[in-house]
Amino acid sequence: MEIVPGIHLIDSPVGCNTYLIIDQEITLVDTGLRGNERRIFMYLHKLGYGPADVRRIIITHAHIDHINCLHQLKKETGAIVICEDTEADFITGKRPLRRPGGLFGIVFKIIGTYYYFKPVQVDLRLRDGDPVPGTFDFRSISLPGHSEGNMGLYSPEKKVLFSSDSVRVIGGKPAPPGEKFTADMTSAIRSIRKMSELYFDVLLPGHGNPITSGASEAVKHLYNEVKH
Repeated sequence: MEIVPGIHLIDSPVGCNTYLIIDQEITLVDTGLRGNERRIFMYLHKLGYGPADVRRIIITHAHIDHINCLHQLKKETGAIVICEDTEADFITGKRPLRRPGGLFGIVFKIIGTYYYFKPVQVDLRLRDGDPVPGTFDFRSISLPGHSEGNMGLYSPEKKVLFSSDSVRVIGGKPAPPGEKFTADMTSAIRSIRKMSELYFDVLLPGHGNPITSGASEAVKHLYNEVKH
Protein backbone atom coordinates (compact mmCIF):
# COMPACT_ATOMS: atom_id res chain seq x y z
CA MET A 1 0.00 0.00 0.00
CA GLU A 2 1.38 3.39 -1.00
CA ILE A 3 1.16 5.71 2.01
CA VAL A 4 2.51 8.85 0.32
CA PRO A 5 4.08 9.08 -3.15
CA GLY A 6 7.20 6.94 -3.18
CA ILE A 7 6.68 5.31 0.24
CA HIS A 8 4.95 1.95 0.57
CA LEU A 9 3.92 -0.27 3.47
CA ILE A 10 4.25 -4.00 2.79
CA ASP A 11 1.52 -5.84 4.68
CA SER A 12 2.93 -8.46 7.05
CA PRO A 13 0.84 -10.45 9.54
CA VAL A 14 3.78 -11.06 11.88
CA GLY A 15 6.85 -9.12 12.95
CA CYS A 16 7.36 -5.43 12.33
CA ASN A 17 6.11 -3.14 9.60
CA THR A 18 8.27 -3.22 6.49
CA TYR A 19 8.45 -0.22 4.18
CA LEU A 20 9.79 0.62 0.72
CA ILE A 21 11.17 4.02 -0.19
CA ILE A 22 11.20 4.37 -3.97
CA ASP A 23 13.23 7.36 -5.09
CA GLN A 24 15.64 6.96 -8.00
CA GLU A 25 16.52 3.64 -6.35
CA ILE A 26 14.70 1.33 -3.95
CA THR A 27 15.37 1.21 -0.21
CA LEU A 28 13.83 -1.30 2.20
CA VAL A 29 13.22 -0.20 5.80
CA ASP A 30 13.35 -3.16 8.23
CA THR A 31 12.87 -6.77 7.18
CA GLY A 32 10.42 -8.50 9.50
CA LEU A 33 10.51 -12.13 10.57
CA ARG A 34 11.59 -15.20 8.65
CA GLY A 35 9.37 -15.74 5.60
CA ASN A 36 8.66 -12.05 5.10
CA GLU A 37 11.15 -11.92 2.24
CA ARG A 38 8.57 -13.73 0.07
CA ARG A 39 5.98 -11.02 0.77
CA ILE A 40 8.55 -8.33 -0.01
CA PHE A 41 9.43 -9.89 -3.35
CA MET A 42 5.78 -10.41 -4.26
CA TYR A 43 5.07 -6.74 -3.55
CA LEU A 44 8.08 -5.66 -5.60
CA HIS A 45 6.87 -7.85 -8.47
CA LYS A 46 3.46 -6.10 -8.42
CA LEU A 47 5.28 -2.79 -8.85
CA GLY A 48 7.37 -4.17 -11.72
CA TYR A 49 10.61 -4.67 -9.79
CA GLY A 50 12.75 -7.62 -8.77
CA PRO A 51 15.05 -8.42 -5.83
CA ALA A 52 18.10 -6.90 -7.54
CA ASP A 53 16.33 -3.52 -7.66
CA VAL A 54 16.61 -3.21 -3.88
CA ARG A 55 19.82 -1.22 -3.45
CA ARG A 56 19.89 -0.70 0.31
CA ILE A 57 18.31 -2.11 3.47
CA ILE A 58 17.91 0.15 6.51
CA ILE A 59 17.60 -1.46 9.93
CA THR A 60 16.08 0.84 12.54
CA HIS A 61 17.23 -1.33 15.45
CA ALA A 62 18.53 -4.83 16.08
CA HIS A 63 15.52 -6.61 17.56
CA ILE A 64 14.71 -9.98 16.05
CA ASP A 65 11.35 -8.90 14.59
CA HIS A 66 13.15 -6.23 12.55
CA ILE A 67 16.16 -8.23 11.34
CA ASN A 68 15.21 -11.89 11.24
CA CYS A 69 15.27 -12.30 7.44
CA LEU A 70 18.01 -9.73 6.82
CA HIS A 71 20.61 -12.38 5.94
CA GLN A 72 18.36 -13.93 3.27
CA LEU A 73 17.40 -10.55 1.84
CA LYS A 74 21.03 -9.45 1.67
CA LYS A 75 21.88 -12.69 -0.11
CA GLU A 76 19.09 -12.38 -2.68
CA THR A 77 19.28 -8.63 -3.35
CA GLY A 78 22.96 -7.78 -2.88
CA ALA A 79 21.79 -4.58 -1.17
CA ILE A 80 23.98 -2.63 1.21
CA VAL A 81 22.98 -2.72 4.88
CA ILE A 82 22.60 0.52 6.83
CA CYS A 83 21.97 1.02 10.54
CA GLU A 84 22.71 3.33 13.47
CA ASP A 85 26.30 3.11 14.65
CA THR A 86 25.67 1.58 18.09
CA GLU A 87 23.37 -1.13 16.69
CA ALA A 88 25.88 -2.39 14.15
CA ASP A 89 27.70 -4.77 16.48
CA PHE A 90 24.47 -6.66 17.18
CA ILE A 91 23.82 -7.09 13.46
CA THR A 92 27.36 -8.22 12.69
CA GLY A 93 27.35 -10.68 15.60
CA LYS A 94 30.02 -8.95 17.68
CA ARG A 95 27.46 -8.54 20.47
CA PRO A 96 24.62 -10.98 21.24
CA LEU A 97 21.08 -9.93 20.43
CA ARG A 98 19.17 -8.63 23.43
CA ARG A 99 16.20 -10.52 24.80
CA PRO A 100 13.60 -9.38 27.36
CA GLY A 101 13.82 -10.79 30.87
CA GLY A 102 11.37 -12.89 32.84
CA LEU A 103 8.69 -14.97 31.17
CA PHE A 104 9.04 -13.08 27.89
CA GLY A 105 12.72 -13.99 27.84
CA ILE A 106 11.89 -17.70 28.17
CA VAL A 107 9.36 -17.47 25.34
CA PHE A 108 11.85 -15.65 23.12
CA LYS A 109 14.49 -18.31 23.84
CA ILE A 110 12.07 -21.04 22.73
CA ILE A 111 10.94 -19.34 19.51
CA GLY A 112 14.57 -18.40 18.81
CA THR A 113 15.16 -21.98 17.64
CA TYR A 114 13.01 -21.08 14.62
CA TYR A 115 13.48 -17.32 14.38
CA TYR A 116 17.25 -17.47 14.69
CA PHE A 117 19.41 -14.68 13.32
CA LYS A 118 22.39 -15.02 11.02
CA PRO A 119 24.82 -12.09 11.39
CA VAL A 120 25.27 -9.75 8.45
CA GLN A 121 28.00 -7.28 7.56
CA VAL A 122 26.97 -3.63 7.98
CA ASP A 123 28.05 -1.42 5.07
CA LEU A 124 27.11 2.04 6.37
CA ARG A 125 26.77 3.27 9.97
CA LEU A 126 24.75 6.40 10.60
CA ARG A 127 24.77 8.95 13.40
CA ASP A 128 22.13 11.46 14.40
CA GLY A 129 21.36 13.84 11.52
CA ASP A 130 23.24 11.96 8.82
CA PRO A 131 21.62 11.97 5.37
CA VAL A 132 20.36 8.60 4.15
CA PRO A 133 21.49 8.07 0.54
CA GLY A 134 18.87 7.42 -2.13
CA THR A 135 15.86 8.32 0.07
CA PHE A 136 14.62 11.77 -0.96
CA ASP A 137 15.81 14.07 1.86
CA PHE A 138 15.53 11.59 4.74
CA ARG A 139 18.00 11.95 7.60
CA SER A 140 18.64 9.64 10.50
CA ILE A 141 17.30 10.70 13.86
CA SER A 142 18.64 9.09 17.02
CA LEU A 143 15.77 7.84 19.20
CA PRO A 144 17.36 5.76 21.97
CA GLY A 145 15.37 4.07 24.70
CA HIS A 146 13.52 1.17 23.14
CA SER A 147 16.99 0.02 22.16
CA GLU A 148 20.37 1.61 22.70
CA GLY A 149 20.65 2.79 19.12
CA ASN A 150 17.04 2.93 17.97
CA MET A 151 16.92 5.09 14.84
CA GLY A 152 14.14 6.95 13.06
CA LEU A 153 14.10 8.58 9.63
CA TYR A 154 12.78 12.10 9.08
CA SER A 155 11.99 14.02 5.90
CA PRO A 156 11.04 17.71 6.36
CA GLU A 157 10.21 17.91 2.65
CA LYS A 158 7.77 15.00 2.67
CA LYS A 159 6.69 15.71 6.27
CA VAL A 160 7.18 12.03 7.11
CA LEU A 161 8.68 10.42 10.21
CA PHE A 162 9.61 6.74 10.49
CA SER A 163 9.45 6.27 14.26
CA SER A 164 10.67 2.67 14.42
CA ASP A 165 9.53 1.29 17.82
CA SER A 166 10.03 4.57 19.67
CA VAL A 167 6.33 5.13 19.05
CA ARG A 168 3.78 2.44 18.30
CA VAL A 169 0.28 3.08 16.99
CA ILE A 170 -2.60 1.48 18.88
CA GLY A 171 -6.21 2.20 17.98
CA GLY A 172 -5.15 4.95 15.59
CA LYS A 173 -3.19 6.83 18.27
CA PRO A 174 0.54 6.92 19.05
CA ALA A 175 1.65 5.05 22.16
CA PRO A 176 4.99 4.64 23.92
CA PRO A 177 7.06 1.49 23.34
CA GLY A 178 6.19 -1.61 25.35
CA GLU A 179 8.00 -1.39 28.67
CA LYS A 180 8.96 -5.08 28.83
CA PHE A 181 10.70 -4.78 25.45
CA THR A 182 12.35 -1.41 26.11
CA ALA A 183 15.88 -1.03 27.43
CA ASP A 184 15.44 2.39 29.07
CA MET A 185 11.98 3.97 29.44
CA THR A 186 13.41 7.29 30.65
CA SER A 187 15.41 7.61 27.44
CA ALA A 188 12.40 6.42 25.45
CA ILE A 189 10.29 9.29 26.83
CA ARG A 190 13.06 11.75 25.96
CA SER A 191 12.93 10.39 22.41
CA ILE A 192 9.17 10.97 22.30
CA ARG A 193 9.87 14.57 23.33
CA LYS A 194 12.43 14.84 20.52
CA MET A 195 9.86 13.61 18.00
CA SER A 196 7.24 15.99 19.40
CA GLU A 197 9.49 18.92 18.48
CA LEU A 198 9.44 17.99 14.78
CA TYR A 199 6.75 18.79 12.24
CA PHE A 200 5.33 15.94 10.15
CA ASP A 201 1.95 14.95 8.75
CA VAL A 202 2.68 11.23 8.46
CA LEU A 203 3.95 8.84 11.14
CA LEU A 204 5.22 5.44 9.99
CA PRO A 205 5.63 3.23 13.07
CA GLY A 206 7.40 -0.08 13.47
CA HIS A 207 4.14 -1.54 14.78
CA GLY A 208 0.56 -0.46 14.13
CA ASN A 209 -1.07 1.39 11.26
CA PRO A 210 0.47 4.59 9.88
CA ILE A 211 -1.03 7.92 10.89
CA THR A 212 -1.47 9.89 7.69
CA SER A 213 -2.57 13.33 8.92
CA GLY A 214 -1.94 15.45 12.00
CA ALA A 215 0.72 13.03 13.20
CA SER A 216 3.06 15.50 14.91
CA GLU A 217 0.19 16.95 16.96
CA ALA A 218 -0.73 13.43 18.03
CA VAL A 219 2.85 12.78 19.18
CA LYS A 220 2.89 16.09 21.09
CA HIS A 221 -0.27 14.95 22.86
CA LEU A 222 1.38 11.63 23.68
CA TYR A 223 4.42 13.36 25.15
CA ASN A 224 2.20 15.52 27.37
CA GLU A 225 0.61 12.32 28.67
CA VAL A 226 3.85 10.45 29.44
CA LYS A 227 6.27 13.21 30.47
CA HIS A 228 5.20 13.10 34.11
